[in-house]
Amino acid sequence: MPSLASSSLIDWLSPGGSSSSSVSPLLVLTLAILVGLAILAILYPDRPIGVAPHAPGINHWKGYPLVGSLDWILSVSHGGNRLLDEIFLMQKTEGMGAGGQPMSVTFPALGGRVTVINNPRYLEWVQKTNFDNYPKGPDFHRCMSDVLGPHGIFVADGAPWFQQRKLASHIFSRSFFSSHVQDTMKAEVVKLDKLLLDASDGKCKGEKIQFPDLMFRFTLSTFAFLAFNAEVDVLPDNVDGLQKVNEFGRDFDFAQTVLDHRFVSVLPKWTEWFTKEGHQMRKTINGLHNYCYRIIDSRLERKKAGGEMSGTKAGKDLLELFIDQGISREELLPVLLNFIVAGRDTTAQSLAWFFYEMWKHPEHIAKIRQTLVPVLGAPNEQRPMDFEDYKELPYLHACFYEAIRLWPAVPKNAKRVLKDDIIQPSASKDASGDSLNLPPVPVRKGESVLWSDWAMARMPEIWGEDCEDFKPERFLETDGGGKMKVVEVSQWKFHAFNGGPRLCLGKLLATYEGMAVIAAILGRYDVVFDSEDLQRNPPTYQDSLTLPCSPYWVQFEKRQDI
Repeated sequence: MPSLASSSLIDWLSPGGSSSSSVSPLLVLTLAILVGLAILAILYPDRPIGVAPHAPGINHWKGYPLVGSLDWILSVSHGGNRLLDEIFLMQKTEGMGAGGQPMSVTFPALGGRVTVINNPRYLEWVQKTNFDNYPKGPDFHRCMSDVLGPHGIFVADGAPWFQQRKLASHIFSRSFFSSHVQDTMKAEVVKLDKLLLDASDGKCKGEKIQFPDLMFRFTLSTFAFLAFNAEVDVLPDNVDGLQKVNEFGRDFDFAQTVLDHRFVSVLPKWTEWFTKEGHQMRKTINGLHNYCYRIIDSRLERKKAGGEMSGTKAGKDLLELFIDQGISREELLPVLLNFIVAGRDTTAQSLAWFFYEMWKHPEHIAKIRQTLVPVLGAPNEQRPMDFEDYKELPYLHACFYEAIRLWPAVPKNAKRVLKDDIIQPSASKDASGDSLNLPPVPVRKGESVLWSDWAMARMPEIWGEDCEDFKPERFLETDGGGKMKVVEVSQWKFHAFNGGPRLCLGKLLATYEGMAVIAAILGRYDVVFDSEDLQRNPPTYQDSLTLPCSPYWVQFEKRQDI
């Protein structure tokens, strides 16, 4: 005889609300669904449907039946938690990433399972030994192609990526550096010096300047002329000119924030058609494209008229190299946008973080200045840096690299797994982690691997117990003759410039540009920070594809001995 509860359920599910001799189809369907879910929950007790069990010996972040760690990714995408902080927390959690161990997390994105490999020994396998098995994959295309193009160098894999990299490598030749790059850099430094002179001794003396914005303006102006022979009118030679909004920079920063959100969002991309952010994103993309087309069209018209294209004695600039390939106007668009990411964002952000570290550690400023005078001259007659000068300034070089180590411009990265693989920890002598007992890491086709250079910079397993300290001596050594020089740290340990076939083409350019700006500022000016404001609201990273520093304001004063 059925119980009262089951009778009530049958009555409710039966046609007409009363029991019948035949069982309701709705009841059968409901019970089948419940049984099916129960079976699936048994099969997938801690992960989404279709995701394989986590590998033995690899720590796994807690998950729930059928959804895995959906709560974790929701806390990042919609709950206010920050991805870099969360990865770092996992890396420090006992039984997870503590001791530099790999770990995994599952959720309905990025192939279902993401294995975190924050260790130089694993990076070498993924980015060099078995490079072809770890492409950027469909997630980069889904999230970034409407802004950076389906074949932009930051999105592409295989032949499209290789061809762009091969062409771009021509502008990083020694002859190009010693002429066009150097001439451009020195001209932009002179313009920056005029602005700082106005801020320190002109009619705008004492006015506060938003420092990260100033660095973005400098690098955009420099790279646009260097690579595209374009005057973009964003770096004025006086303080009043800073009132003009840098529309490209504003739009580009917003777009990168949205792109970053897409990687962790559980909502499909098409939902942006119904959101305020999505509406703003479409306007932003249109503005970015129009901005770049103005540069492209100007060059194409010059070519059609038979005029000089780049105007450089050292050879063709980046845009001309691509134009000569016969690619269309539309195909040139992602070329500009992708290379502007590399040329504008990375160095500007590194400089903003560098000067923040100088506020915290002003003792390094005097040491840097002492090394500038023999190379560039006394403050009142200091010249802009030549390209070869960077070799003669090892202390400045080390300080800049230490800021980059702590605040890498690309703080995180992920790759899809093309085929089942076992990531083997490298045994190379120059990788760190000699004392770690690192297991091989099995990964399956379609899954993802992720690492964070920002987190690795803060791991004692890699950089020692003082890893979170600003310590430029990590990059310095003294040779047999007592001369200080910069240490060549393994690209897998000091991974801020990436590694393997995707090692940053612009590493030397970023180094020269960053050092030239620091020398120009610290050599001739005192940077006056608002210490009370910085103590109340210390700069932090902003969520983005890269690592922008939140705004802070400074004043400039001419050094007293000028």
